[in-house]
Amino acid sequence: MTLANDLRFTPRQRVLSLAAVIATAFGVGLSFGIGFPLTALTFEAWHQPKWIIGLAGAAPAIAVLIALPVLPRIVAKLGPVVAITIGCLLGATGFLALYTFDGPWAWIIIRLLMSVGFALPWLAGETWINSVSREETRGRVIAIYAIAFFLGFSVGPVVLGNLGLVGLWPFLSGAVGTAVASVPILLARQLAPEFCHDGSQDILSAVKLTPVAMAAAFIGGFAEISNFSLIPNVALAAGHSQASALALLSTMTLGGIVLQFPIGWLSDKISRLAVIIALAIAFICLVLILPMVLMKPGAAAVVVFLLGGVILGFYTLGLAIVGERVGANDLAAANAAFLIMYQGGSIVGPLAAGAAMTVAPVTGFVTTMVGLMIVCGLAVVFLDRRLPRADKKGGPY
Repeated sequence: MTLANDLRFTPRQRVLSLAAVIATAFGVGLSFGIGFPLTALTFEAWHQPKWIIGLAGAAPAIAVLIALPVLPRIVAKLGPVVAITIGCLLGATGFLALYTFDGPWAWIIIRLLMSVGFALPWLAGETWINSVSREETRGRVIAIYAIAFFLGFSVGPVVLGNLGLVGLWPFLSGAVGTAVASVPILLARQLAPEFCHDGSQDILSAVKLTPVAMAAAFIGGFAEISNFSLIPNVALAAGHSQASALALLSTMTLGGIVLQFPIGWLSDKISRLAVIIALAIAFICLVLILPMVLMKPGAAAVVVFLLGGVILGFYTLGLAIVGERVGANDLAAANAAFLIMYQGGSIVGPLAAGAAMTVAPVTGFVTTMVGLMIVCGLAVVFLDRRLPRADKKGGPY
């Protein structure tokens, strides 16, 4: 797949194009913000074992991981506007199917299928944002994109807190929010970048284009999905009520929202690799003190707020490195590889943490997160030492 970086845009058109895909990211984030806690807490109410809850949290990642190798060709054939619209409608249909069917295995299958739909706006949207962004502001633009997604994600638990887990309304709100997410893209269809497919890069080759970014994607995947799918269960195990567990999740997403632009700004000014390493160290410290502060409302809120910003920062920086280091002809294939690595982390994290939580709900979660971060952080440093320290424009990472 190749993608033309549309220099035909005027500055105003560029802003409008970016605004459309950022607005769509909000709607997709809302869908995730409803879907993950709705599934985790419903499974908890059904008294499912922790490993089943972990499997349910990993199910979307499994679906996307399977679908991504063929999706670049599909997106190129349909075009980004049609692909994003179809994906949003498939996700909306999935929410209605969850309402229709009961039982954990039916829900896992539905989550698998609807997540294939979500993969379409995800891949097309991130290729769009990296194509239209200018290099000197790429980190900040991607940070705003991530902020929009997490702002939608943060609204999801609030919606569930007000609507509850039973009845039509939580499912209908997810369906409507997902369907409406396609509207900004439809309105800006004349400002979409051009996608085409030439088959010059397969996924494995694309991974080799920028392995540091791929390692950051894996870190972002396991840290983000493990925390956002299981932190309500960790809070419940520590003695929180369902409402306060959802409030902690909202606080975590708020941290992701508030702290992303400073992280993006910093990544436009200094080495992105240095920022990634700093975030890894901060993640380990915050997770280690989490058990000590869980039952202290103020301290717990501060820790999960900072943790949210750190977690999302890995994805923001990794995606910025992809756009920074990969040429236009390989950008879409590299974005697909980036998402596959992210999904790989999204599978490993919840499954490993869910299994560990079966033995010790809080300590097992903490041990898994710290262990994975140490291993992955060392991998980032190792990969960096094996690669040139200059990006495609001759500047620092």
